[in-house]
Amino acid sequence: MNVEQKYHDVENGGSPTLPGPAPLPELPEGEEGASAPKRIRSLRDFVDWLVNSTLVRSFRAQLAPGYLNIDFLLLFWIFVSASILGLVLEDVFHVLVYGGYESRAGFVWGPFSPIYGVGAVALTLFLNRFYYTHDLVIFLVAMVVGATLEYGASWMMETFWHAIAWDYTGTFGSINGRTNFFFGVMWGTLGLFWVRFVLPIIKAVQKRFAGKAGKAFQIISWVLVVFMIVDAVMTVLVLHREGQRTQGIPPATQIDVILDEVFPDEWLQERFHNMTVSADVGKSAQ
Repeated sequence: MNVEQKYHDVENGGSPTLPGPAPLPELPEGEEGASAPKRIRSLRDFVDWLVNSTLVRSFRAQLAPGYLNIDFLLLFWIFVSASILGLVLEDVFHVLVYGGYESRAGFVWGPFSPIYGVGAVALTLFLNRFYYTHDLVIFLVAMVVGATLEYGASWMMETFWHAIAWDYTGTFGSINGRTNFFFGVMWGTLGLFWVRFVLPIIKAVQKRFAGKAGKAFQIISWVLVVFMIVDAVMTVLVLHREGQRTQGIPPATQIDVILDEVFPDEWLQERFHNMTVSADVGKSAQ
């Protein structure tokens, strides 16, 4: 009897026999974790030891028996789709609530808000194994994952780029203004929706197109992967240089000069309406 049949039986009055965690893969004979490095004589030996280490095996065991069959391109398309959809929904929300358009983009190029893409990937990875558990468990796990992600993203932006994109100071359950109780509940609700409604759709698409993805799709996917990497790296460089300008640091290289000319403060203010960059931002975070 497979896992889905067991879950179906529970829904129809059967006894709740849920699957336990999958056993960890066996270590190669003679390798006992901490003692393994003593026999490492080459880079290949180190890679073999790392792949079979307890930490890596534990991570693989968390992914292997999940509801979805996860691979890199699946996570990538989840990231892209959620980045676009999240940006659209946030723009619509701002228009309906505040009565005006405000650019909520997170990359210098394209309609992407990466916080939603990263959130979707994190929810998929962390909640994939929880599909057959109680809704409350899914809600709580998603709440913790989402709040942690939001807090970490805020801290990184303030610390490295002297930028603030949101501030919840003074709201109920606020933690250093980086996240709060309301958005924690929102993340929990979103995670529950993601598991119960979105993951089954993704799985149905996987089954429908299993083995049918042609060479053209592979090429398009990897071209887009390269573009997203370039977009992300350029965004980091641009924001870093903007933070330097707020501190009065002149361009030190030709790249800095180009960034100042192509992405001046006026352009960035128009691109990132909700972001505040100042030399004073980030001092408390460090």
